[in-house]
Amino acid sequence: MSGTGILLLIAIIAVAIWWIELRIHPIRRCPSCGGTKRNSSNPERWGKCRRCGGTGEIRRFGAGE
Repeated sequence: MSGTGILLLIAIIAVAIWWIELRIHPIRRCPSCGGTKRNSSNPERWGKCRRCGGTGEIRRFGAGE
């Protein structure tokens, strides 16, 4: 097998693993608030996280609706 064929095979395997993982875990913890559901930009300011809307979770890229 040539070098290009090996790289293509590795890329296909990586995409397949990502797709399976996405189907098992479509939701992840919000990176902005870390799942705390509060605004983390200023410790003195209270309120909902703007990115997740106060849920603490967001859908992963590619998970769809």
